[in-house]
Amino acid sequence: MGVKDDPHSIVSINGDIYDSWKDKQLFQQVTVELTTNQASECLIRFFDPDFKYIDRYSEDDGVPHCPVDIWMGFGLDLGPKLYTGLMVRTERRDSDSTFRAYDKGHKMKYDKKNEYHNNMNDLDIIKLMATRNGLEFEGPDGGLALPPHDAMMQDHRNDWDLATERARSCGLVLYVRGNTLFAKEPAKVGTPLLSLIYRNDLLNEPRMFHHWDASFKLPENHKGRHKVVKHRYRERGGHQGEGESRRHKRGTTRTENKSEAQIQTKAYASRRAIASKELNREHAYVVSARSVPPLPQIRPDNRDTIALLNCGKLFSGSYLIDKIMHDHQGNGFVTEYTLYRDSNAG
Repeated sequence: MGVKDDPHSIVSINGDIYDSWKDKQLFQQVTVELTTNQASECLIRFFDPDFKYIDRYSEDDGVPHCPVDIWMGFGLDLGPKLYTGLMVRTERRDSDSTFRAYDKGHKMKYDKKNEYHNNMNDLDIIKLMATRNGLEFEGPDGGLALPPHDAMMQDHRNDWDLATERARSCGLVLYVRGNTLFAKEPAKVGTPLLSLIYRNDLLNEPRMFHHWDASFKLPENHKGRHKVVKHRYRERGGHQGEGESRRHKRGTTRTENKSEAQIQTKAYASRRAIASKELNREHAYVVSARSVPPLPQIRPDNRDTIALLNCGKLFSGSYLIDKIMHDHQGNGFVTEYTLYRDSNAG
């Protein structure tokens, strides 16, 4: 029996440990979906004809936010923890009980607040939103030179909504892994973490995939590809300034007018224009693929680069992971990738 024939998952719910090898009759499905700019999620489905497990983790008035941890892989070596979250939902169908957990960024959505954040830049505000909800924080590599806001009003929004708004305004992507909130610049294609080879020989089967869908289209944006985005602002004293994103050879020009007092510099306005262009891009290449996962030796995540080989001239090449899902059901364990890249047509 090869290692790929020996999938293994361990689930911890509120400190109770369940092992797919030892509790074979209990385990029906374990799925972990990792994303950015929204909550990553896991699903645990148990065979529960007597309501034993759904009663253990729910009350007559709802579901407590139990901590949930997931390890997934093959054989005895599962590597480090794959997922950490909080239970937010239970479901029941026939004899199965299903539990869903979101990542710990969900804690930032508990309460809406009305307060001012004075003399803080966008990164400072995002960090505050994380730390006061018990999360660690990691910003972009090298940091950012951002001007402080005189006063940023939260205006009856929860911490996640405000953090997301401030992240988008300066071109950052938010996501939570474990106990850390990350605020990072959009990922760029780099050195591939691994290669997925279409219809490869059996010796490389752990990285072979058969099921995939791919599409290519232009323009790259929902409302026509943008050649350039301009961001206009008004400086103190009433003088108008303008920042703009990088230009492409073709496409349309979009101009955004912003009169917020806190936008006072050309560099910041240019960053806003670049963020608007990059974060709203509809990518030219979109691919979904299913493969036996390489866990735990390699643990792909969002923003990692994956190479597709033997996929023809158009679709072979390096892609970024937009979403990744690890799915263990019965004796089967697959990883599903949603990949993208942009056109080099200019």
